[in-house]
Parts: sequence; C-alpha cells; structure tokens
Amino acid sequence: MWRFVLLQTHARLLQRAHPAYAAGFAAAGIEVDRIPHIARMSEQLAATSFRTVCVDGFIPPRAFQAFQARGLLPIAADIRSAEHLAYTPAPDIIHEAAGHAPFLANADYARFLRRIGALSERAFENAQDRRLYDAIHLLSELKEDPASTPAQVQRAEAQLASVKAESSELSEATRMARLYWWTVEYGLIGTLTDFRLYGAGLLSSIGEAHFCQRPNVQKRWLDASCVEQDYDITRSQPQLFVARSFGDLERVLDEVARGASRGAAALEQARRSEDVATLELPGGLAITGGVHDFSREHVALRGPCRISRDGRVLDGLPETDGYLLPLGIELDALRRDGRVRVAGLELSGTLVRQQDGVAWLRDVEVTHAGAPVLRASSYPLLLAEHVVTASAAVPDGFYPATPFAGTRVPKPRSYADAERHLLALHEQVTELMQARLGAEAVRPLHRALDLYPHEWLLRWNLLEALVVAGQSRHALARTLGEELEQLELRYAHREPIATGLAQLRALTS
Repeated sequence: MWRFVLLQTHARLLQRAHPAYAAGFAAAGIEVDRIPHIARMSEQLAATSFRTVCVDGFIPPRAFQAFQARGLLPIAADIRSAEHLAYTPAPDIIHEAAGHAPFLANADYARFLRRIGALSERAFENAQDRRLYDAIHLLSELKEDPASTPAQVQRAEAQLASVKAESSELSEATRMARLYWWTVEYGLIGTLTDFRLYGAGLLSSIGEAHFCQRPNVQKRWLDASCVEQDYDITRSQPQLFVARSFGDLERVLDEVARGASRGAAALEQARRSEDVATLELPGGLAITGGVHDFSREHVALRGPCRISRDGRVLDGLPETDGYLLPLGIELDALRRDGRVRVAGLELSGTLVRQQDGVAWLRDVEVTHAGAPVLRASSYPLLLAEHVVTASAAVPDGFYPATPFAGTRVPKPRSYADAERHLLALHEQVTELMQARLGAEAVRPLHRALDLYPHEWLLRWNLLEALVVAGQSRHALARTLGEELEQLELRYAHREPIATGLAQLRALTS
C-alpha cells in the first residue's frame, strides 16, 4: 500500500509540488520503498524545529494543534485500507508522514505551522464543534474498519449530516480549523493559473493530487474570508485557495487573528464554551478555570482554578475550587478601611501581604448587589482593572502529570481466513521482489489469485516484481497487464489502476 501510493505521488509531485517538497522528503527520512519508523523520523527531523510523536488515529483538532504549537508532528501509525487507497477519510501514516513532514524543513512553513497551532489551541469551541468532531471521528473510523457494516456507515453519515445542519454561531475554533484546512491540509501556492501543491491532503492522495488540477475545482486567492468556507473531511474538495508565498500564510493568519474576540466578548465565548479558560490580566498574571458568570465588576469561575504567569502555574499558590475575580479593586482603600466597593460589588478583609500582583487577604467576604458570593479565611486576590482576553489554552502545570499512554498502535484487527491468506501473498511478493526473482517465482502466486478474481493491487505488485526483475516483456507480464486493464473497466475507473500501469511503463522506458 505504502509503495503503491508513494510511487504514484512522489514522482508526480516532484513536478507539481512546491520545490520545498523534494528537499524535505529526504530531510524527513522518508523513502518510497519502506514505511518510515516514527522515532527515526523524529531523529532525522532534529535539525528542524520539529519532532514526531505517535498518536492513536484521529485526535481532537485542538489537541493536534497543541502538539504542533510545541514543534511536535502527530503521526497515526495506521495505514489506509485498499478500499480507500486513493483518498482516505481517516488520518494515516501516508497522510501525516508523506504529506505533512516534507515541508517541516522549510523555516517559513514551520514557523507558520507553530503559530497557527498556538492560535488554534487558544480558540474556544462550542457545543456543536464537539458534536461535529464526535460525528466525523465515528464516520472516519467506521469507513476504515473492515468489520463495520454498510448500515453502520449509513447511520454515521446521517448523524454527521444532522449535526452539520444544526444552526450555530461560528466559533473561533471552527474559524481556525478552516484556515488550517485550506492551508496546511489543502493549500496551493503560486498564482491562480500557475500553482504548486503544499497541502498534506493533496500531497498524500493519489486522487486529490490529480483532481485538484481540473478546471472545475475552483481556485481562489487565499485571504481571511476562507474561514467562512466549510469543508467535508470525507470527500474531495470543490474549491481550493492559493497563497502567493509561505510568507503570505502568516499575513492571512494575522488577519484572522485580529478578528478574535477580546475583553467582554472573549469572556462570553469562554462562558458559552463551557470549557476551561485562561483569563489574561494586565501585567502578565492569569487565572484559569471555567467561566460561570461575569460583569464589569467581577468574573466568577467554577471548578479547579490556578493562578499563573507567562504560561506557567505559580508555585506556592494553592488550587482553589472556583474563584471570584473582583475587578478594579483599590488596594489603598482596602488598607485604609478594610472594605472596598466597586459598583454593586463589596469586598472586605485584612491585607496580609502583597507580592507580584497578588494580594493575600484574611477573613474575606464579598457580596454582589447585597448577596454574599464569597467567604474565605485566606484568599489570594488578583489585582486587575479588567480582563485583557480569555483563551482556551491552559498554563503548564494546570493539569497534574499523567502516566504515559498504554495504548499500542496500530490496534490489532481480526481478519477472515481469505484476508489473512491475501496478506500472506503480499508478504511473499515483497520478498521475491527484493530478491529480484522473475516469472518462475511469480507464477505460483499468480495462480493463487484464481481465488481473488477482483484483487487488483496484488496483481499490480506481481507485475512490478517482473518489471524490477527486468522481465516486463515476459508473457506473464502481458497477462497481468491485460487482467489489470479488465479490472480497471470492472471498477469503472474508480480505482487508480491506470496510474499504476502508467508508473510501471515509465520504469521500463
């Protein structure tokens, strides 16, 4: 599977992809003849600003972005099934190793990838985003699982359509996800009529790398309006966006980032997301928790809350269960009167000490519009006139350390006897091709294919073995070629058999 896809895409993309692709292919330690080892790829990429990390298939978009913000490229260890050889609906090692990794050696692209990762990590989701992710995840997993039934896939497709039909305000997380999709995944670079490919979805797909060239696929200049354009991860794209250069990517990213909410609007995004939020305050301090309520005088947080500075939880300050952040407190008035009022909010307590923007109070009581909202014997009060912004990112140290995941990938799958036999035949073809054995070794495997009249990939592998052995004109090679042409008609050109045959003819010319 790896060889077939890479032989088709790599040769074609040397002409169609941005020049950085060819240089980065070798820099990432990727070879056409063998599936890469993820840990060795990481070592190879050490000269760049990125490393690789193995993940269990489809992970939430914000988690994927958080990895990239830290210079880590997540790679799924699974590989696509034969049914989705030309285009896979789920992440796999072909897409992420051969699609994403080659451009990491380009400094401009790598910088953009880190920046869009960091901004996406900060963007709030909404409830529909989470339902949409769950629906896409389920559908992509079912489409790649040999054990799934057509009825299961049909139900999952209906569920995804139902979620997409829901009306909901476009979240900032969705805007960033769309920008990522139309650049990192499906981006073109150059001009509207003379462009090169750099998106990983195009670089790793036999079908997309070819179909995106067609005139019926609309080409549009990349600008901030691309975040208004939705996409379908399970299908080919009807339009693509063209950036003028890798530097142009950062310009568009800056435009989208300038539209992000700040102040009260960011607090409202945080409240509606029902997610953990980090409230950034003047002077570099921040408080992290779930936004429950807010006004011009205060912000009420729920759940575990921690104070941080410059992205790291401050040592010596305890985690609190919920937190009330009064805004605009005058510390001098508190020192003088032991009580301070800000509009409808009243705070009383004794100041014990003040350090780095945190005022430690004793015997604290806070009321809002006359109703008690906080009582504490000791309280670390953050001194802030206002909230600068809120983000979904959390500081280092907010969550406790967890054990390394025990999940092993690829996950074991059960195969029917016929599938197991077919896999064994594939392994035998690999061995005889490496030994450059010819027709006498290929013939018994060809006879075994009488049990699999519709199996085209193994026939192509057998023909490739004959080409590698210098026997492309052998009678058995002609027979295999004719069988493959008949199968191309049988599959109504839906399988990439013709491109595979053209690749083998190119090897003999």
